[in-house]
Amino acid sequence: MSILISHRTKAGLLLAASLTWPWAQAQVMPHQSGFKSVGTVNCASSTCHGSIDERTATPVMQNEYTTWLRQDPHTQAYAVLKNEQSKTIARNLGLPQPAHESKVCLDCHSHNAPNKLRGERFDITDGVNCEGCHGPAEKWIKTHLEPNATRSRNVADGMYPTHDAYALGKLCTSCHIGDSSRPITHQIMGAGHPRMSIEVDTFLALQPPHYRIDDDWRKRKGSFSSAKIWAMGQFAAGANLLDLISNPQRNTQGIMPEFMMFDCHACHSPMSRKDWEKPMASAPGQPRLNDSSLLMVQAIVRGVLPEEAGGLEQRVKALHAAATASGSRLSNLEKAALDLRETMNGLRQKVAGTALTDPALDRTLAEL
Repeated sequence: MSILISHRTKAGLLLAASLTWPWAQAQVMPHQSGFKSVGTVNCASSTCHGSIDERTATPVMQNEYTTWLRQDPHTQAYAVLKNEQSKTIARNLGLPQPAHESKVCLDCHSHNAPNKLRGERFDITDGVNCEGCHGPAEKWIKTHLEPNATRSRNVADGMYPTHDAYALGKLCTSCHIGDSSRPITHQIMGAGHPRMSIEVDTFLALQPPHYRIDDDWRKRKGSFSSAKIWAMGQFAAGANLLDLISNPQRNTQGIMPEFMMFDCHACHSPMSRKDWEKPMASAPGQPRLNDSSLLMVQAIVRGVLPEEAGGLEQRVKALHAAATASGSRLSNLEKAALDLRETMNGLRQKVAGTALTDPALDRTLAEL
C-alpha cells in the first residue's frame, strides 16, 4: 500500500517514516503519481526503445517497446475486458458501464491515469503499458537519456524504480493480488473473476525480458538477486493482506467480513473432507485467514534472520487468535494486524539489506 493511501493508518505512518529520499518517491506507484502520462507511443521510436532487433552498442537493448508489443501479455490486458467473460462479470457486478469503461476494471487492465493527467498521445487501449510500470514520463522522458542522468534524478522525476525488489513486489502485487488503491474483493471473485495470485520472481522470469543484467546494469542499479525479489514479493503480499485486515473501510462487505481475507478452502471445500477438523483455528468451524504469504515470510525470516523468528511467530499467532477466538472483536483483529504489519516492516528492511547467501537460502528452503 503506498504512503498516499496508507497515511491515515498507523501502518502507513510507520511505513512512511521508514522511507528516506529519494526512495520515498519510489513508493508512489505509477497509477498514483501526480505527473502526466505522455503515452507509450513516445517510447516507440527505433532510435529509442522501438528497435526491431536488440542492440549491443548501447547500455540498453533499445527493443524494449517491440518486445512488449509483440510478446508481453500485458498488452492484451485491455482487450480482455471486451471478451464474453468480462461482459458476464460486469453484468453480475451490476456495473453501470461495460468492463472496458469501468474504473474497477481499468485500474488493473490498463494504465488508468486520471483524465487531467493524460497527454495528447495517451491511449487507454494500450493496456498495461510502459508508464503503467515505469511511471508517468512527463518529467523524465527527455532527461533520462542525457549523459548526466542519474537514477535518483529519474526517480525524483517520477520514474518508478522497478530494479528495487520491494518496490517491484508492491507494484506487481497491487494488481495481481490487489491492495488498498486497487482493491480486489470476494464480490469480484463471486461475479466470475479468476482468483488473483502471484509469485513475483516466477512471474518475472516468465515475462519476455526487455533488459539484460550486465555490468552496466549492476553499476547503475546494484546487484540483481532473484531470491531477494522472491522474498520481497512475499513481504509485499503479506503487507497487502494486513492492510486489508486493519482497514475498517475494507475489511467488511455489508454486515459480512471481506472474504478475501480468508483461505478459499475454508468455505469452498466439501464437508466430507472434514478440513474444519484440522487445528487451523482456535475452534472448529472458524475460517482461517489466508496466511500463505505470512507463512512464506516466516520461512524467510527463520532462514535469514533466525534470531528474529520468535517475535514474528508470536505476532502471527496473535493475529490468528484475534481472528478466531471466542468473544474476539474486529477491533482486536485490526490491532493485531497493525502490530504484525509494524514488525514485518522492520524485518523486511533488514532482509532487504542482507545478502541472501547460500546458507541462508538453504535454511529457508529447509523451512519451506
